[in-house]
Formats: sequence, structure tokens, C-alpha cells
Amino acid sequence: MHCRWIAGPTALAVIVTLANAIKPVLVDDTAYLAYARQMAAHPLDPYGFTIHWYTVPEPAMDVLAPPVVPYWLALGMRLFGEHILLLKLWLFPFVWIFARSLGGLLRRFARGSEGIALPLIVLSPAVLPMVNLMLDVPAAALALASLAVFTQRRTLRSADSASRLIAIVAGLLAGLAMQTKYTAMLVPAAIAWYGLTHRQLRLAILACAMSILVFASWEVLLFLKYGESHFLHHVAEQQAATGNWLQEKSALIPGLVGHLGLLGFGIALFAARSMGFSNRWLRAIAAAWMFGLGLVVILPEEGFRARNVWRPFGTGVLLVALVGAGSLILTKRRLRLSRGSWFVAGWLLLELAGYFVLTPFPAGRRVIGITIAFGIVAARLLSRMHRIRPERTPPRWLLPFAIAISALFTALDTFDAYPEKVLAERAAVELRGEKRVWFAGHWGFQFYCERAGMMPIIPWQSDFQVGDMLVLPLHPDDRGFYRPHIGSLPVQLPTSFVELATVLEWDDWLSAQTVPNFYGGSEPIVGRDHPRLRLVIYRVTRACNRGRIQVLP
Repeated sequence: MHCRWIAGPTALAVIVTLANAIKPVLVDDTAYLAYARQMAAHPLDPYGFTIHWYTVPEPAMDVLAPPVVPYWLALGMRLFGEHILLLKLWLFPFVWIFARSLGGLLRRFARGSEGIALPLIVLSPAVLPMVNLMLDVPAAALALASLAVFTQRRTLRSADSASRLIAIVAGLLAGLAMQTKYTAMLVPAAIAWYGLTHRQLRLAILACAMSILVFASWEVLLFLKYGESHFLHHVAEQQAATGNWLQEKSALIPGLVGHLGLLGFGIALFAARSMGFSNRWLRAIAAAWMFGLGLVVILPEEGFRARNVWRPFGTGVLLVALVGAGSLILTKRRLRLSRGSWFVAGWLLLELAGYFVLTPFPAGRRVIGITIAFGIVAARLLSRMHRIRPERTPPRWLLPFAIAISALFTALDTFDAYPEKVLAERAAVELRGEKRVWFAGHWGFQFYCERAGMMPIIPWQSDFQVGDMLVLPLHPDDRGFYRPHIGSLPVQLPTSFVELATVLEWDDWLSAQTVPNFYGGSEPIVGRDHPRLRLVIYRVTRACNRGRIQVLP
């Protein structure tokens, strides 16, 4: 009973929430906190402010930030202030909804596998390190809730008032998911696919119509207030930036297989066992994967390319996912074809197609939906195969192994997020008492610098006075040297106007890093041959106006 409770949705949601609570602010957390701050102060004017993001201040409408999570964080700020730990605990309901809805889907499509599949997916690298203060897990939670509500067996009855109410609730949840993150637009497609496979097309149309109504209502309100829709504003930006569409989307393939090489590896082992791989083969594959991970963790990127590990294993994960989905619907001898198999296989294909249509750049969070759908496929394979081939039950070591690699990755990601926080706070201590301190930087570093009272350097606008202090993070360029960066643009400072005050550095023996590649790259973990972060602090010795800041090509 005790072990069963630990594998239940509430306990799993507690584990994920606590793991997230110890991480500092990183990557896009900073932007969503800025929107939450605005919504807490002016709840009826969510985009009526200017946000400093990337390099220069820009209208809030220009940064992609659908409203659900920022409004939820804003409510938390109104209740107990801007305390990061409490705001992360405040996200517990989303994580609980995720785990509870996933459990319902597993009972619906893979009954009997919940005890293994639920912790396998919830504690996988696709979820455990992904919450932060970002949109992805909350959007997935509402999307799964919509599917769980719509696919419950009651909708298989006649289209009575109860079934219509269920369809409306499912559509409401889908609309909220879409306004949490636009990639959740795959939810109405999944609902429609379920309607086709289970002969519930009228209810599916009703749910989809409700989701569109909820989504469009918010955009209409924004149009009435600001004269434009947030969604259409970013669609227009994306279309304006699009060049060769086929070439851009084909460039996403390395990121897909690269991140699946970690995020979907544990699930692939379970699916492979259900497909007939022997325990000996599973041990050999797991050992080879661990050996490759060890090389990535220990060796610098110049000595060993991480893609040589993640892409081959990720290709194998993708093949197992596709073959597993195909085996659900193509096996004719001992497994009876079923509508549920058609649905889960089609859902996986929808997520794969959505990755290419909706993804602007590769990142670990872009394959969350694929990993979840693959988890449902693997669970259904396990559930159905166990009835006719009980000897294919996964070995006992497999689940602890899958959870352990996810926990280790989450620990690495947490560790790699701390240099931005620690060095920003150390710089603030070093410069305590200085009248004006400027900084350049992005993501979590920006949040902690701003919280310490530093001012962002703005190219072509900032004027430096004698005695001002400049805090600049250094990042390696392609030649292994270092250049100061402002936001995402390298800048050249006139050295005759400044003198070096001090250098702060975070370095350690561990080669592996996740920031920024896991959040905006093709591999989840890469090696490094430079400090995790280095700050140089300058003192301005001569007045330097905005014309002295030059942006390098």
C-alpha cells in the first residue's frame, strides 16, 4: 500500500514540485516573472508595459507570453509576494493535474500498467527538470486533462446531455491549454482524432468548437484593448521571418533525435522489452548509453562531440516509438485490432507532425509532447503484451534505472543554473556602495542583476559617467577567446574609457552543461572547455556616451 501511494499522482506531483523548488530562476523564467509582476499590479492591462528582453526594451506584446501561467504567478505574488520558492510551490496544482490526468489516460488506454508507466513518465527527463516557472508543463497538464475528460468511457454512450457537458468541459480545458502555450493547439486535433476512431465525431466537433471559442475570446479582448491579437501578432512575426520553410524544418531533425536520446531513452527500453528485446540486450544498450553519457560528462566538447552520443541513441528511440505504434495497429494474429490502439498511435504521429509545424528552434521542451505520447504507446504495448506474453514483463531494474538517470540529469541542470545566480549576487556584494552599476546579460543572470538594483546596458542609449561600474558576462566565441556580450549581441567597449576592477569566475571539474543547450540547442548535455560563467567588472574612468558602444558583426 505504501509503495502504491508513492507511485500515485499526488506523491509524484510532490516529488516533481520539490525538485523544481530548489532550482534558481533560469532561462525564460525571467520574462514570465516580468509579465506576472505587471498582471499583479494591473490585472486588466497585461501587455501594457515595456519589457527589457534580449537587447533593448520592447513592447510587451513582442515577447511570446500567453496569459494563463503569468496570471497564475501574479495571483501567487498578490498572496505572498515575489518569493521564488513559494511561487514554485504555487505551481503544484499544474503538476498534480498533469499526473492525475496522465493516470486517467493510462487507465483508459493501458489498464494495468499505471504502477510502472505513471512514475516512468512523470519522473522522466521530459517532466522532472522541465517545470521551472515556464509554460511547458502547465500547458501539457491542461492538455492531458482535456484528453482525459473527453476520452472517459461515459462519452461512449449516446450523445446525451451528460456527454455534451463532458465535451464542453474538455473544450474549455483545451482552450486554456492553448492560451498557456500555443503548441497545445495539437489538443483539438487529438480530440478530433479520437472522435473519428471512436465514432464520436459530433462530440469531438463540440469540444473543438468550445476550445476555439475560449481561445478566440481572449484574443478578441486583447484586440479591443490593444488593437491587435497577441497570437496573430506572433504569427505575423514568424511568417515575416520565414525563409526556406523546408530547409528550416529539416534543420529541426538533429534537435528532435538529440533530445529524444535522453528524454525518451527510459521509455524506449520499456517499449523495446514489450516488443521482444531480451533482458541481455536491454542491459547492453543501457550500458552503452551510460558509457556514452560518461564521455559527455567528463570530456570537453572539443575532445568529444556530445552529438555522437545523443543523436544515434535518439534515432533508436524514434525508431522504437514508430515501430511500437505500428505494431499496435498492424499486429493481426494474437492482438485484436482496437480503436484505442489507433488513437494512441495516431496521437504519437500528431505530436511528431506538430513538432515540425509549431517548433521555431530545437530545445528539450519541444519534445515533451512526443515523449508523453510515446509513453502512452509504450504503456499500451506493455498492457496488451502482458496478457499473451507474460515473459516480456520489464525487469525490475528498469524503472529504478530510468528514474535514476532522470534524477541525475535534473541535479546537473539545477547545478548548472546556479552560476548565474551566485555570480550576480557576488558582484552585487563586491559593488555594494557604488552609486550606479550597469550590467549586460540575459535569462536568470538578468533577473538576479535587476533584483540587486543593477541597470541594464542598452546599446545606443546608455550613457556612462565617471565612476560607474559595468558588470559583463563573458562567453566563448568560436575561436576559444572571450568577448563581452550585451544580451544576445556582442559589443565592443572602448577600453580607453574603462579600467578592469575585478574578475569573478565559476569553474569546476565537471565538463557537462545543460545551459543553454538544453533550452535552446540540439543536445541536452554537452561538454565544455571554458568556465561555466565568468564576469568582468569595469570601472568607467572617462564619460562614455551612447555612441561609444559598438555592436560587432
